[in-house]
Amino acid sequence: MKKVISFVLMMLFLCSCSHEQTEDIYILYTNDVASAMNNGVSYAGVKAYKDQLHAEHLYVSLVDAGDYFDGDVALKSHGADIVTVMNAVGYDVVTLGNQEFSVGLDHLKENIGNSQFDYVSCNLLYKGEGKDPLKAVKPYVIKKYGKVRVAFIGVTTPETLTQDKPSCEAITVNGEPVYSFYEHDDGQELYEQVQKIVNKVRNRAEYVIVISHLGSNSVKEGFSSYDLIANTTGIDVVIDAHSHTEISGEAVSNKDGTGVVLTSTGEHLNNLGELILHTDHTYTTTLYPSVYGRNDYVQAIVDGIYASWNE
Repeated sequence: MKKVISFVLMMLFLCSCSHEQTEDIYILYTNDVASAMNNGVSYAGVKAYKDQLHAEHLYVSLVDAGDYFDGDVALKSHGADIVTVMNAVGYDVVTLGNQEFSVGLDHLKENIGNSQFDYVSCNLLYKGEGKDPLKAVKPYVIKKYGKVRVAFIGVTTPETLTQDKPSCEAITVNGEPVYSFYEHDDGQELYEQVQKIVNKVRNRAEYVIVISHLGSNSVKEGFSSYDLIANTTGIDVVIDAHSHTEISGEAVSNKDGTGVVLTSTGEHLNNLGELILHTDHTYTTTLYPSVYGRNDYVQAIVDGIYASWNE
């Protein structure tokens, strides 16, 4: 059995709008699931663990860092079946990975409309004609946990524009992509855009969490989450995806030399991530390779999706 790995970091609490935090805040996270609904922890296991936390603690949220509309299940239903499952699991906030675009803009727009959770990406810029089909995607959302506010900012990889990839082909019209991801200047344009959004929310929230589909390795130089952290300030935690890397928790220095928590679960629900924002303003991150129990309702939905393929 894989070992549960935890990481703890003491951080200096800087928000000028600080409200007293009386309860720990639990943020569960997944990434790069790619339709592996029954693998590892499983979606039914994620739901069971979230419900268990809710029974014991006031404040629990669940986020995903992208590439959920990938794999066989997503491709067969253009992502619709995945939305059904994620709604049942109870996701709160997700960012767009490159694979979300692979289902096509019409299907992606429909999926977002059918979702009971927020989509965030601060570096999604529409360049096409007419109305932006993805205008429902927000740069950030702020969630309240009692009087404490947590800002969730989304970042999508500029590698979405990699030529000949399904994600790029799906957003290309007459030979030109209709979206930019602030991909110019070897990352500088991206850093400036993220910093702009961080500055906007920093004095409105006690915590700033970036849900990043950038990756930590094997990505274009300048576009990793390490690069983003090193070239920005004001971010507390980065929940990462795209490179399918397991990072239980790592302190990465930002532009000012302050430590930022970087974490990622790997892929395919091999782990469920848990970030705890403690009342003393320390952070704990843990990767769970297994949890106790599975939610029957979610499992029935998943089993029904698989069964429908064989009818």
